[in-house]
Amino acid sequence: MTRKRTVSYTAFNIRTHPHSSQTYVDLFNRLFDLKRQVNLRGDTYCILTEIEPLNEDPLKGISGEIVKFTKIEVGKWFNIEKLRAAEEDETKKITIPEDLRPNFTSFNFVFYPKNHYLVIECKDKFGQISPKMLEIYLRNLFDSEEIIEEFNTIELTLVPRTDQLESVLSLKQISSLEMVLRRPNTDGLEDLEDEVLERLNQQNVEEEIIILKAQRGLSVEADDRTVALGHIAQLNGEVKATGHDENGKRVEKSTKQHPFVESGAYVPGEITAKDFLVVMANAIVKKVRRMARAGA
Repeated sequence: MTRKRTVSYTAFNIRTHPHSSQTYVDLFNRLFDLKRQVNLRGDTYCILTEIEPLNEDPLKGISGEIVKFTKIEVGKWFNIEKLRAAEEDETKKITIPEDLRPNFTSFNFVFYPKNHYLVIECKDKFGQISPKMLEIYLRNLFDSEEIIEEFNTIELTLVPRTDQLESVLSLKQISSLEMVLRRPNTDGLEDLEDEVLERLNQQNVEEEIIILKAQRGLSVEADDRTVALGHIAQLNGEVKATGHDENGKRVEKSTKQHPFVESGAYVPGEITAKDFLVVMANAIVKKVRRMARAGA
């Protein structure tokens, strides 16, 4: 019996303004053309290595691959047999091609231009990369001069865990509740999202920060509209609560603390890793889109 292979995925909400499905296709093609190596930390780097349309139509979906690798700065060599520094005639024998990099790990992704969600592998039997590291990589790409010049500012939100907003709002005593709302890309499905986008655009506002502070000795009690705005903010910014837990300890909770991660398992030979990614991505996008709707 073939053992199942488990893969974990995370998700991002990517927004351009103005936006269209073709704009997102152009954006990803441009990112690929840059061939930019991004340093994550230390000697670890990432690069976008593949872009292709799903089902021959990029407007319906784009698949691709991000590769993590190590860039080694070679210093002095050591001879472990003779327990001494390597001599010049020994190091001349060592040849590492300039265009090769070790510790290669690849992560497949799917991006849907229509709803602008990206779902990407972050862990399997071959390796892993944290959602936060992927966020660093993507932000670095989107903040590049070439991208800003052509597409303006690209908004990026690492999708939080599905119950993270509930966790933030469930703090025993909330002394301060802060919501950061950046312009959402709305497709006319949610009236409140439309309202938020229209209000920000009419005032030429890129970001709105709403701060609710409790009266002395009391806790912020979020009403239905505040909760609804929180559902939008968690996917287009951040929701943060400061207060005290049930033990009276002062704490701060944020929708940024715990990224969305979902795992699935498939049988190699019955379905490919890329096809399984598409299956998982469709389910994940439906789940994430529900997060924008209060009471969903």
